[in-house]
Amino acid sequence: MVERLLWEQEVVGSNPASPTSIYSYMLLNTIIIGLIWYQVIAHVGISAGLHRYWAHSAFKANTCFECVSLYLSILAGSRSPIGWIAAHRMHHSHSDTEHDPHSPRFKGFWIVFLSLWTLKNIPVKYSKDLFENSRIVFFHKHWLIIWTTTAVVTLCISPWLFLGMVVIPGILAPIGFGTVNALCHINGESRNIPLANLLVAGEGYHSEHHSGKVLRFHKYDLTGFVLEKIYGPAR
Repeated sequence: MVERLLWEQEVVGSNPASPTSIYSYMLLNTIIIGLIWYQVIAHVGISAGLHRYWAHSAFKANTCFECVSLYLSILAGSRSPIGWIAAHRMHHSHSDTEHDPHSPRFKGFWIVFLSLWTLKNIPVKYSKDLFENSRIVFFHKHWLIIWTTTAVVTLCISPWLFLGMVVIPGILAPIGFGTVNALCHINGESRNIPLANLLVAGEGYHSEHHSGKVLRFHKYDLTGFVLEKIYGPAR
C-alpha cells in the first residue's frame, strides 16, 4: 500500500502541467501586465499628454515626449488627438451646458459613462493652434493606421501580447475616463472622485482641475507630482 502511494506521487509529480493550468497562468499574467501597461498609457498618454500638455499647455516638453504621448493616447482609444483635445477645450468653455460635448445631463449618463458620445462639429478656435505642430497633425491624420498596425503586429507576434497591449487598454480607457466625465459632473457641478484615480491617473480630482489647476490637481495626484518634479511648477 505504501509503495503504491509513493508510485502515484511520483507519477503525479512528473506529469506536465495541464493545458488548462497553462492557459490560466498565461491569462492571469497577461491581465496583470495589461493593467500595468494601461497605467503607463493613462498617465503618459492621456493625463500628462493629451490633457495637461496638449490641451492646457501646462508645461513644456521635447519632441520625444510629444510623439510618445500621442502614440500611447491612440492605444487608449482616443482616436484623433486633435479631436480629443478640441472636445476637451470645448468642455471647459461650456461645462455642464447643452454645448458641453460629454455632459451626462444632456448626452445621457450611460452614453457618457461608456464614452459613446459623438460630436458633429467643433469650432476651429479650439484646435487652430494644434495644426501648427507637424507631429500632432501626423497622428491626427494617421491614427487609425497607427492603431491598426499596432494591433496586427502584436496579434501576429502573440495573441497574449495583443490582449495585453491593445485590448485591455482599449477597454479600460473609455470606461475609466468615461467614469470621470459621467460621475464628476452631477447636477451641473464638478466634483472629485478619488477612487476613479485607479483608472484615470489623477483625473479623479476633477473639481480642483475645473477650479483652475492644470498641472497638479491635488497633493495625491501622482501624474501631477511627477510632472512637477521633472518640469517644475505650471507655467
